[in-house]
Amino acid sequence: MIRTRVGYSGGSTDHPTYRQMGDHTETLQVDFDSDLISLEQLLDTFWRNHTPRKDGYGGHQYMSLLLFHNSKQNKIIDQVKVKWEAKTNQRLETEIKPFEQFTLAEDKHQKYYFKRSKKAYEMILQLFSTHEDFVNSTIAARLNGFVREFGTLHDLKNEINEWRLDEKDRLLLIETIKKLKW
Repeated sequence: MIRTRVGYSGGSTDHPTYRQMGDHTETLQVDFDSDLISLEQLLDTFWRNHTPRKDGYGGHQYMSLLLFHNSKQNKIIDQVKVKWEAKTNQRLETEIKPFEQFTLAEDKHQKYYFKRSKKAYEMILQLFSTHEDFVNSTIAARLNGFVREFGTLHDLKNEINEWRLDEKDRLLLIETIKKLKW
């Protein structure tokens, strides 16, 4: 994973916000390195941890939606969906359509779970020159998942060693992680 950001996609409303979303859906934008993780693996994680309903609670706002950028991604999504439907013996109601736009959600929604750990958030934030750099960082994405119990600090430290960082930044990040107080 390189970056995750939350926002709004899939609709036609200009300038959607949380309070005025129109026909958009809350979405998670994931930028990833396909040398480290495949689209198939990401889709498996998506369908393993997500209720695939088009018309569930909240209508368009919370419906299951996957957006593809090209025909190759569309084909992979369709193949993995068929696999999951066979595995679960149910129809997955995820809407699949071409990506058109992404509107970044308001700042309070970015890295929401990690920000609730105020001391850890303030400590990590000091590593970045801008708040935008923090939101776009891999470490913020991973720590946001960590506080939701996706992985351990030990795993995260090992993972950082595999990231393409210069030695100084890698050591600074690991030392900072060791000092975090939750």
